[in-house]
Amino acid sequence: MADDNRVRRLSRRLRDLVEPIAANVYFAEEAQEAYAELGLNYPQGYFSSRGACLGQVPGEVIAAAFGVFYPPMVTQSVTDAWERTDAPTMLAARQRGATAALGRILGREPDGAKRATELLRRMADACTNAGRPLYSGLSSLGSPGDLIGDLWRAADRVREHRGDGHVCAWVSHGLSAIEVLLMTEAWWGLELNTYMRTRGWPADDVQTTLASLIDRGLLEDGKLTDSGTELRAAVEATTDLGESVVVDALSDEEFDELFALLEPWATAIVDSGGYPVSPADLTRR
Repeated sequence: MADDNRVRRLSRRLRDLVEPIAANVYFAEEAQEAYAELGLNYPQGYFSSRGACLGQVPGEVIAAAFGVFYPPMVTQSVTDAWERTDAPTMLAARQRGATAALGRILGREPDGAKRATELLRRMADACTNAGRPLYSGLSSLGSPGDLIGDLWRAADRVREHRGDGHVCAWVSHGLSAIEVLLMTEAWWGLELNTYMRTRGWPADDVQTTLASLIDRGLLEDGKLTDSGTELRAAVEATTDLGESVVVDALSDEEFDELFALLEPWATAIVDSGGYPVSPADLTRR
C-alpha cells in the first residue's frame, strides 16, 4: 500500500518541476507562430492544439476534458479552428513549437535528458486510463523520436495525468469549475478573480458563485475560512491519491536523480520567460 505522505511529497514536487517543461508550449513563440500560420488566434490555437490528442472531436468534448474553462468559449474556439485546419495538423504544429522552444532554452541535447525521459516514461507507462482523457490521448500518440521531443512528451503525459485526476477530485467533492477556481486563487494567496479571468467565465457567474461561497462559510474577506481550507486541502489530497501509481513506479533514489535533472531545466524555462512563474511559488502547501 502506498505511503500517503510519500505520495504527497513526491507527487507535488514532481508536479512543480514537470509543469514548466510540459507547459512551455503554451507560451512558446514558436508554437504561436505555427498556429498563426494556420490562421488561428491564441484561444483557437490553445484549445485545438491541446485537445487534438483526443482526435477531431467537437469543442464540447474538449471543454469537458479541460474542466475549468467556460464551455461556450472552448466550443467556439475549437469550432473556428476545425474550420481552418484539423487535429493531425495541430498536433504536428504543437510538437514542432514545443521542441523548438525547449531546444532554444535548454539546448538540443541537454545532459541527462535520455535518463530523465526514461524515468518519466516509466511513471507514465505505469498509469491506467480510467478518468484520464488527456493523458490517454497523449499516450496514444507515441513518442516523437528525438531527444527533446521524447522528454517533452513524457513530461506532458505525467502532467496531464495529474491534471485529469485533479478534475476528477474537485468534481468528486461536489465543486463546480468556478468554485474550484476561486478557492484555488485563495489557496494560492492571489487576489480573487484574477487568475481565473483567463478561464473565460462571465462576470455575473463569478460574482454569483463568490457570494455562494461566502454564504456557505468557505470564503471570507477574500480568504479561505477554516472550512474552505479543509475542503480545498481535501481536493488536493484526493488528487495526490490518484498519483499513487505514478509515485510507486520509482524508488526514492530514482526520484532524487530525476529531480536533480529536472530542477535546472524548469528554472531555466521560468527564468527565460518560457513559463510565467515557478509553480512551487504558488503550490507551496
